[in-house]
Amino acid sequence: MESQPKEGDESALSRLVYIVIGSIATGLAIAGALLPGLPTTPFLLVALWAFARSSERLLRWLEALPLFRHALVEARRFEERRTIRRGVKLTAITMAWGSVLLTGLASSFSNPVLLGIVGAAALGGTFAMWWFPTET
Repeated sequence: MESQPKEGDESALSRLVYIVIGSIATGLAIAGALLPGLPTTPFLLVALWAFARSSERLLRWLEALPLFRHALVEARRFEERRTIRRGVKLTAITMAWGSVLLTGLASSFSNPVLLGIVGAAALGGTFAMWWFPTET
């Protein structure tokens, strides 16, 4: 006879999955706040979403981090209006393609795999900026 997972086990597992997702997204958001070319706000949105479903304490901690003050304003604006400010879009696109250029220059354009990965990330970011409406 196979045992069925209990309701509490499933909710505990779901909570753990959300915490892991939120923690990874927070790490990437921190890296994005410190490294040019890596976005902060999308990872912050994922972390906020995951922590809102798993841990009020982690959500409050994330919202209190001074490093994310500006990104939180943009994340909240996006949550409320589903739009991105034109300046944020231009900065994101400029940083993404600037990273492609810097990666190419740093590697003397001799590492096509690395350049392809960074270029694909820049293309994905550009598409996301084009896809979401611009705040008027």
